[in-house]
Amino acid sequence: MKRLKLFLEQHHGFLRWLAGLYRILFGCRKKIRGRDNRILLGGGFLRKSRIQVNGDDNQIEIEDLCVLENCRIYVAGSHNRIRIGRECRLTGLELWLEDNGNQVVIGNNTRVTGRSHMAVTEGTRLSLGSRCLLASEITVRTGDSHSLLDGEGKRCNPAADVTIGDHVWIGDGAVILKGVTLGADCVIGARAVVTRAVPERAAAAGNPARIVKEDITWESERI
Repeated sequence: MKRLKLFLEQHHGFLRWLAGLYRILFGCRKKIRGRDNRILLGGGFLRKSRIQVNGDDNQIEIEDLCVLENCRIYVAGSHNRIRIGRECRLTGLELWLEDNGNQVVIGNNTRVTGRSHMAVTEGTRLSLGSRCLLASEITVRTGDSHSLLDGEGKRCNPAADVTIGDHVWIGDGAVILKGVTLGADCVIGARAVVTRAVPERAAAAGNPARIVKEDITWESERI
């Protein structure tokens, strides 16, 4: 595997040609409406995936050695940016951006193993670090999608950025809500509903999630 990776890195042009052929053979449907939109798939391998853009000056960049399977990227608005780092493997992920000026950044070597939904709205930013592991049926939202009004009719639930640090493990069915920061090396339990920050090297579980263990880290391998 290391030799194959080294070969592909040394033959960058061949990698991009191979990735393009893969997308043609196995399917990456694109529906782009608007002006000055840039879809930079490079050496990313997309299978049974869809990209839909409605708006102007949006950019989607998928870096080399990424594999996206059964994914959907939907953008409705202008001046939005999505960047997926090298060697990510994303299965069944739906990225949903509405409004203008949103940003999604996914770091290198991050994995999503089953159907999950990430919604970014109102000009906010979702940052997902490198070497993260996300299980299935996970929801991450920077906003509520609807308006909550106070007694004077003023909206009181604005959207807020979500930041997930490097090497974070999120269990099945977890929900990460607006304004949350997850520190590096932390673990989020299955079905947890996270409404506030979780520090580095901590495990959180429950609804609403609370810290259940501190000074921990995790590894993909069972040791």
